[in-house]
Amino acid sequence: MIPINLILTVVGLLFLLIALVALYVWSSKKKTPFTEVPMTIETFESLSAIIKNRSSGSAELTHAVEMILVRFGTINSHTISTYKVLMEALCTHPATDSKLILKFEKTLRINNPSFAPVIEQALASGLAARG
Repeated sequence: MIPINLILTVVGLLFLLIALVALYVWSSKKKTPFTEVPMTIETFESLSAIIKNRSSGSAELTHAVEMILVRFGTINSHTISTYKVLMEALCTHPATDSKLILKFEKTLRINNPSFAPVIEQALASGLAARG
């Protein structure tokens, strides 16, 4: 009698093991595999393009200005003309507001005191072009 009970127990455990493996395989098929969303690398040129693009929204514009100030806030003699163009483009952008323009101008002026007159001139010409 003991060998028959032992055989039935082993067969029962084998059946249970097969059922658990099948359940595991069935449940793992329902899960979607993790796909990593590629992050876009924000460069000065890509952020500048957002500011120069007249169809950029207010949120995109604010993000671009903040990233430029945080990552590329120092001006040298080679990049001053680019910042002048950015200041004028920001002033004439349809989705900008005065707070964003003043934040850009003030932060640039504080971070680059030697270029303060050039920054103020760019602000004045941008505001004049705004109308």
